[in-house]
Amino acid sequence: MDYETKPTSRKDIRKYAKILRRIFGVPECGPFPVLEALEKVRDVFKGSGFVIVEDSRLPAKTMAQCSQNDEGGYTIQIKESVYVGAYEKHIGAFLGFICHEICHLFLFYIGFTPVHARTFDDGELPRYRSVEWQCKALTGELMIPFDESHGMSEDEIVSKYGVSKAFAKVRRGQERRWGH
Repeated sequence: MDYETKPTSRKDIRKYAKILRRIFGVPECGPFPVLEALEKVRDVFKGSGFVIVEDSRLPAKTMAQCSQNDEGGYTIQIKESVYVGAYEKHIGAFLGFICHEICHLFLFYIGFTPVHARTFDDGELPRYRSVEWQCKALTGELMIPFDESHGMSEDEIVSKYGVSKAFAKVRRGQERRWGH
């Protein structure tokens, strides 16, 4: 499921990643401390926060989700198994799911909210107008700084940035498509 939002570019997404790192007091280079950032969400985004929920409270294929709350902000719900996997086992995919929701929160705050309530199937919208594509792109740029990771192998990306092998493969694919 996806929603249409105002357009943006990959170039702007890279700028937003740098801004988001600054907001959380993280250097522009190196791994992004997802769980430390999660703990700061309440301070950084007023009226927003996160909760850990029993796995059964979210649909089977939904690891975490961000939705508007009654305080005028957003609440990130994270499945308990995902949080435990990220916190105790440092599972890259689980860290990525949590980071993705932090990115949704940031994008919503800067105005990348759905333009109408109609939902779309994945891939139905042009990427530059897709809420999900924008969030996935920002998550990638935030967790794996593009310029810094240029030329690295998938294994080097996994090791340095603590991301999943699948995430590293996507990053390497970008380099093959765009050169640098």
